[in-house]
Amino acid sequence: MTSFEKFGEAFQTKILYHIIMDKMFALQVMEILDPDFFSNESYVELADIIRDWNEKYNTIPSFENLETLVKTKKEDEIEREYLLTLIEAIRSIADVSDKTFVIEETVKFCKQQAMRNAILQSVDLLNREEYDKIYSVVQRAITAGQAKDIGHTYVESVLGRTTEKRYPVATGFPLLDTEHIAGGLSAGELGLFLGGTGAGKSFLLAQIAYAAFMQGKTSVIYSFELGEVSFGLRLDSKFTGIPLSNLLSDTKGAYRKQVIDAINKAKENIDGNPEIIIKEYPTKGVTLPTMKNHLLQLKAKGLKPDVIIVDYADLIRPTSSYKEKRYELESTVEQLRGWAREEGVPVWSASQTNREGWDTAVVKLGTISEAASKAFVADLVIAIGRDQNLIDNNMACYYIAKSRLGRDKIPFVGRFDTSTMDFTIDEEGYDAEHYQVEEAQNNMNEAVRNVLRGTTSPRTANSNLQNIIDLIGE
Repeated sequence: MTSFEKFGEAFQTKILYHIIMDKMFALQVMEILDPDFFSNESYVELADIIRDWNEKYNTIPSFENLETLVKTKKEDEIEREYLLTLIEAIRSIADVSDKTFVIEETVKFCKQQAMRNAILQSVDLLNREEYDKIYSVVQRAITAGQAKDIGHTYVESVLGRTTEKRYPVATGFPLLDTEHIAGGLSAGELGLFLGGTGAGKSFLLAQIAYAAFMQGKTSVIYSFELGEVSFGLRLDSKFTGIPLSNLLSDTKGAYRKQVIDAINKAKENIDGNPEIIIKEYPTKGVTLPTMKNHLLQLKAKGLKPDVIIVDYADLIRPTSSYKEKRYELESTVEQLRGWAREEGVPVWSASQTNREGWDTAVVKLGTISEAASKAFVADLVIAIGRDQNLIDNNMACYYIAKSRLGRDKIPFVGRFDTSTMDFTIDEEGYDAEHYQVEEAQNNMNEAVRNVLRGTTSPRTANSNLQNIIDLIGE
């Protein structure tokens, strides 16, 4: 049955009464209430008036408003008088002790109808092979009619603000976590690593998964460029310290026992049973709804991630078409942050810079590719800069380009060795001249050693040394 008829007229009268008298219930039910659910034509008429008023004024009419509308809009005297009598009967209801039952049954019925319509619509989408839209249709039906939160009342919620707890997932960089980003990203927050091609964004996303594991937390990684095995090998290198090149060339599994031992040893000091799920999709071959469906499969198997990692946002296929690519990218990042809030977990991803962000030490927001607004959506943006001086020293400049968790526009220096997945953030600040001088000093030492070994002629060595001295000053 697709109407309230089975509940009887007295029940339907109370539905209209509570919609008018209980604004929270009205907000909850109006998005899923079809006036045609009422079995009496006069009830349908009043429900239509309430709906039209709600759409126009974003509120619910009072009984007085309803009476005024009926008096001014209804020309038929008999119909007008009947509706006015009905309004008075609704207003005069004496016993509302079953309010909770009426509200619960009304919402339940309306949600059932919303889900029924979603299933019918999904069948049509299935026939048209528009699979990506099915998730959105069903998700809307699932979330429709949920109790509405009026928001954070500032004065009344002082105590709540002082006692509310965050449950952040640390990045594994103590200096960053403890002093600058409130312990790490927490539920509903989005973090982006920003860098040029080859800057090491995917390596740092693997670092996030490793750090989560060491905190006893489960992460799921969606990879669009790197294969599942290749991503897993990076994590193997992180757990063991075995050079990644050795693991990549190990066709006989010589290092497998070391990896297993390292993982088991790590788990000895960890509460819980953490896991890392790696799911590969083709580049630009997956939409966000596809990943959401995969996550539902994981949950069905009892695997609920504490962190979601997307490698990386720019490679997700948009669900809507835009004339300009930058709008697609902005929409994708907005959806990622929305997903973080839906799941109540932090989401980490990455984004590409334009050429100005390549081979430079301090990468700033102005270099973000296609759409700077991507960064505006994120709660935290950390840029990775690696000019030649830093690369030669296995170092990187980490730059907090944007943060809702603390100070931003701060550079840091740390180790960045992709060969063994050795990443650290050691100190705040970056002195480019210091690293240039240090590199020149190392080159001078090497030139002297070559002369002593006899591998370089004195004339050539003298010329090289003079160039170095000119660079760093006598």
